[in-house]
Amino acid sequence: MQELSCTWVPGTLNIVRLRFSGRTVEMTSARLARIFGPQALNDLYLKGRAVLRANSQQLALLT
Repeated sequence: MQELSCTWVPGTLNIVRLRFSGRTVEMTSARLARIFGPQALNDLYLKGRAVLRANSQQLALLT
């Protein structure tokens, strides 16, 4: 399992920035919810940031 740090991209309403292993990936919140489930967006909407745990299959979908 790998931890990912998620934040909103400033100036956008639906683009999320993921940081993990020295990499940065940006994707839509809809795609993030498809990969990690809709509950992954809860902290993101409430706090503006979230920490997710990803398995190897989910990490493969991020690239």
